[in-house]
Amino acid sequence: MNKFGDKEITQTILNEHKLCASSLTNLVLESSNQNLRNDVEGILNRTFQHQKAIFDLMSQKGWYSSQMASAQEMSTAKQEVSKIQSSMNMM
Repeated sequence: MNKFGDKEITQTILNEHKLCASSLTNLVLESSNQNLRNDVEGILNRTFQHQKAIFDLMSQKGWYSSQMASAQEMSTAKQEVSKIQSSMNMM
């Protein structure tokens, strides 16, 4: 029998928040009713906040490690975002 500890439970909760954020994002993008869109945006923002709190907890406990991006990687990412933004402004 497998035992689930705090780490496994927390990882599951984090994964569920990621899935919910993705689904809620799609709902916002496809919603034609402004009231529904506003409500879902609020839920999505709270989901983001919860996900961040869970991530921070896992990081503090050493259960979730991430690498810092190099200056070059950050520069490349910023350039890519700028390209996307420019192409969106042309539409």
